[in-house]
Amino acid sequence: MKYAAVYIKLLKLNVVGKAAAVVSYLIYGMIALFIFFCIFLFAGFGLTEVFSDAGCSKISSFFLTTGCYLLSLLLLFLLRRQITEFFAGRIIAVLTEKTDEHKEQDENEDEEL
Repeated sequence: MKYAAVYIKLLKLNVVGKAAAVVSYLIYGMIALFIFFCIFLFAGFGLTEVFSDAGCSKISSFFLTTGCYLLSLLLLFLLRRQITEFFAGRIIAVLTEKTDEHKEQDENEDEEL
């Protein structure tokens, strides 16, 4: 009975630890996405100025920049499988990685056998 209670507590701690790891990766992803959005926005303004300096009117340079954004979106759409597999692999790695305590425990169990 005592063993079951300890096992349940350990299971709860592992679930909390894994959930915390996943949430921290999600927060990290949101921060990175915000920074990426800002970079993409200001790069668009810069690209508009480059097209404007190249001799295009301001309106046509905005349309050219929008075309560049659409090409980037098309590229993201075409590579969606590779991108989602990459992130899924990272999430699975986070959820299944063993802590140092579990690694030592597994090694001790292997030595006993």
